[in-house]
Amino acid sequence: MILGYILLLSLFGAIASLPFILGFLEYNKPADPGPLYINLDRCICDNEEALALREQAGPAVELGLISRNGGDLLPEISLGQKPKFHPDLGYFRLIYGDTRIPDRVELNELLIVIGDLTIGNGCRILGGAYSTGIIKVGHNCEIKFLASDSDVVLGSNNRVEKWVDAKGKIIISGGCSIKKVTSEGIIEVAEGCEIGEASAKHGIEVIDSSRLIKLLGG
Repeated sequence: MILGYILLLSLFGAIASLPFILGFLEYNKPADPGPLYINLDRCICDNEEALALREQAGPAVELGLISRNGGDLLPEISLGQKPKFHPDLGYFRLIYGDTRIPDRVELNELLIVIGDLTIGNGCRILGGAYSTGIIKVGHNCEIKFLASDSDVVLGSNNRVEKWVDAKGKIIISGGCSIKKVTSEGIIEVAEGCEIGEASAKHGIEVIDSSRLIKLLGG
């Protein structure tokens, strides 16, 4: 009988001391290191090809800025001339000033535009395009790649073989097919698109068609 009381008292003491033991163990835990700081400005974005293109096209852009008063770089003249050749860039056209490519035009060489670039409907830009300004693309185009130092706006049913890269916002209408999209801003994409990879510093947002029409100014 006495042994039973002793066992019961021991069990009660063990249960009563359990919170104190747990508290002691918690008190002696290593200090919390605090939140992990991440510098978003140094996050790696998979746009090496676009960065390489800008670096290779840099001398051509500088030359265009120096020679902008010569007349040969005006859109209506440059598009009518034979393309130039560079070992790193291949065949290319350098244009100074805002440029519009008419509907259903096919260009096999790289297009470098110092200014805004507008591509009409049904065009085939098989050498890709780089613009220091905004790039706007119509509908049903086939493009190798696009790089912009500003924003990119893609109409519907466009196919981009490689990538689209922008330092600003990228807006993608429905029915587009793109292998990779990278932006230092935000990517806004309509439903019904096929995108292999996407990376945006300020996020990716799926938007409905009514809002897209408003964004496109329709």
